[in-house]
Amino acid sequence: MFFQLERVIKPLFQATKGEILMDEFWVKILFMVVVGAVIGGFTNLLAIRMLFRPYKPIYIFGKQLPLTPGLIPKRQDELASQLGKLVVEHLITPESIQSKVINDASIQNMKIFVQAEVKKALSTEKSTAQLLDQLGIKNSSFSLEQQLQTFVLSKYETWLGENSGKSLQDIVPLHIQQKAVESIPDISRFIVTKGKEYFNSVEGKGRLEDMLDDFFKERGKLINLIQMFIGNEKLIDKIQPEIIKFFEQSRTIDILSVMMVKEWENLEKWDVMKVEGLIGKETIRQFITEKTTEMIPVATIMEKPVRELTANFSDTIVEKGVPILVEKGADYLINHFQPLFQKLHLDDIVEEQVASFSVSRLEEMVVSITKKELSMITYLGALLGGIIGLFQGFVTVLLG
Repeated sequence: MFFQLERVIKPLFQATKGEILMDEFWVKILFMVVVGAVIGGFTNLLAIRMLFRPYKPIYIFGKQLPLTPGLIPKRQDELASQLGKLVVEHLITPESIQSKVINDASIQNMKIFVQAEVKKALSTEKSTAQLLDQLGIKNSSFSLEQQLQTFVLSKYETWLGENSGKSLQDIVPLHIQQKAVESIPDISRFIVTKGKEYFNSVEGKGRLEDMLDDFFKERGKLINLIQMFIGNEKLIDKIQPEIIKFFEQSRTIDILSVMMVKEWENLEKWDVMKVEGLIGKETIRQFITEKTTEMIPVATIMEKPVRELTANFSDTIVEKGVPILVEKGADYLINHFQPLFQKLHLDDIVEEQVASFSVSRLEEMVVSITKKELSMITYLGALLGGIIGLFQGFVTVLLG
């Protein structure tokens, strides 16, 4: 009976022991998987953190701990330099910008945009002075007028310096010289006519009488002697008609013309500096200033509405001027884009910006951009750790 009981109980015991061993097997496997996943995920997370942390080196007993500071804080300057080169050499290149920005479509869009803005600007009721005032340019009318006068005076001084030592004959164009000589008879005729009119007037007669009185005052009794010959008539009544007759004679015009031709020939030989000295430098400068203001009334122009100033040619500016300017600008950029791009020094700009970032900000930027990828790296570490743990579990159990 005992043996029968043993034959019944022994298989049950062996079955129970096998189940226990199987449970222990899966527990070990599960434990190894969990441990491997935790270690793998933690290791990757720690490695990611150590890219940035610690921000500063840590010292113990005066010695710097290895791996402090983190990789990026330690290599921030080198990283900034490499990022600058990466941006210029691979991301923002002259070719990429030129192909994307300076093309037919972008130029056409730029034309439309600039035309709309220019048309709006030219139709405003505000004056040029008001628009400049809004831009912070105060007293623009006065300032522009002063600048214009200064510009014209500087041009005069430059011209005077370039022609110093030259005579009027060298400077004045030949056709003007010929025109001046041809105009001398007309000028003589004009002078004679005006002279006759003046001395035939009451003012001229009075002026002539004063001149005679001054003349005879210095010669004592000469007037009394002359008066004896002319009787009771005034001397002025005898002289005035003779002077008028002199102006009426045709020979007077000829004599005056000959004199003026000779004087013009002498004048042509004058040095320009002599002419300036004769007229007066300040007189010339004042004349230039006044004529500049008179010919170009800046203040009046600046106070007129822009719409009024551009009414006659606003359509021409918008429809023809703007497209030409945009095309010229685009051509200039295309032909000079390489040197202009190099002068921007984008690599230096990127390098300076990255180097100036605090490590915490740099970490925040990188993590915010790659948050999903960094999380996947952590999960991947956990997955790989779990797989390795599973493999280790099987090997351990089988060897055990």
